Amino acid sequence: MPTANHSNKETGKEKRVNKFALILITIIDLFLFFGYIGDYNQGNIGFGFMLTVILTVIVSMAACYITYFRQKDSAAFKYISVAGYMAVYGLAVFGAQNDLVFVMAFPLTVIYILYYNFRLILVIAMVFGGINIIDIFYIAAILGHTHSGAPINSTSLLLQGASTVVYMLVLCGTTYISNDNNAKKIASINAEKEKSMELLNEVLHVAASVKQNCTKAADHISKLSQYVDSTVSELDGIAEGNSNNADSIEKQTVMTGNIQNMILETKQMSDEMLTVAKGSEAAVRNGQQTVDSLQAQADKTKEANERVVSAVASLIANAETVEQITEHIFSISSQTNLLALNASIESARAGDAGRGFSVVSEEIRVLADETRSLTERIRKIVGELKTNADAAQNTVNQVMMAADTEHSLILNASGQFREIGSHMNGLHKNVQEIYKKIEEILESNNAIVDSIHHISAVSEEVSASAQQATELGADTSQKAEQARELMMGLLETVKAMDRYFIE
Repeated sequence: MPTANHSNKETGKEKRVNKFALILITIIDLFLFFGYIGDYNQGNIGFGFMLTVILTVIVSMAACYITYFRQKDSAAFKYISVAGYMAVYGLAVFGAQNDLVFVMAFPLTVIYILYYNFRLILVIAMVFGGINIIDIFYIAAILGHTHSGAPINSTSLLLQGASTVVYMLVLCGTTYISNDNNAKKIASINAEKEKSMELLNEVLHVAASVKQNCTKAADHISKLSQYVDSTVSELDGIAEGNSNNADSIEKQTVMTGNIQNMILETKQMSDEMLTVAKGSEAAVRNGQQTVDSLQAQADKTKEANERVVSAVASLIANAETVEQITEHIFSISSQTNLLALNASIESARAGDAGRGFSVVSEEIRVLADETRSLTERIRKIVGELKTNADAAQNTVNQVMMAADTEHSLILNASGQFREIGSHMNGLHKNVQEIYKKIEEILESNNAIVDSIHHISAVSEEVSASAQQATELGADTSQKAEQARELMMGLLETVKAMDRYFIE
């Protein structure tokens, strides 16, 4: 794909530039390494400065090699290498015994133009230019002489500053113009490439479409030739079989007449079904009304039975009250009889003085015995009344249960009558729908009869046309074969462009 190819190209370019920069950095760092060792041996620099420069060079080279061999197309390599070289360059400029050390910035910084990164070049120009400007200020204001020990020469300082500034400006300008020109060229190339690809894709698309259409057309023409041959054969069969259509049409006429008679009979039966359905629907409505009346009467009966149950319950309650009163009277009569007996005993002790009291106590005892006898009769009557009331309550409860069952049966019957009514309504609608369908069938059958007569007339025209179609089919088959040969020639021509198709 174009994106993958472009990415691969960028990766290869980055790898080549990193390799070239590593080689150049190695050469310069080796010169510095051995050069500063030589200066130390000659006594030009101190051991501390020499050791600092050598350690800085070693660390810078180690960082560059580690970054490069870990990933040869690493984007971080350019930043690590230029940062290390900036450190080495700064030490070399400020601690050198040579006035031309500043030119070390020129050979290496040119390499970074190959990265086409204007920001990186701008940072390099600012840092290296700043180091030289600071060095010039350091020589003029602090040292008071050049690094070699010679007196200050304004021409040499001006040359160092001017050459460095001009070089950095040229470096930035060259990078900017180069990047801009490359961007424009790449944009122009990409635009032309896109136009070429669009044109090529359109041509290939047209060729593929022509190829596909030619293939389909050849197939269709081949099939058309086969269909024409088959049609000619079929037309011959139609011409031969069309002579038997008259007998078949006659038989169809007889059968459609029989069908029409059966349809009329079915229509008569549907009329009778419609009448019966209407009568059944009316009977169901009457039955529903009767069931509704029974349900209302059952509700009234249930209310009356509930009143009877209430009255019997009240009667039982009254009988229990009377029984309690009777028990109380029986207890009073027993106490009265005991009091009368005690009074007789006391009157007998009193003698003649208590004789009148004895008569009264005897009368009281007689009344108590009569009261007790009447109370026992009342108790017996109340017991019988209570027994009868209980039996009446049981009977009424059974009547209530029977009434509830009757009510449930009436409700069930009412629901069944409603369901029957719903089914009868559906039956009535279905019968009406059947009646309409039968009328439609009758109309369709009449149309079929008319169509059969029309077919009889058309079949004669078909016989005449079949002969003409047979002759025309033979001529069409011949022309289709010629067209197929032309399409095959065009297809062979289009196949010559297959090698240009991009997978």
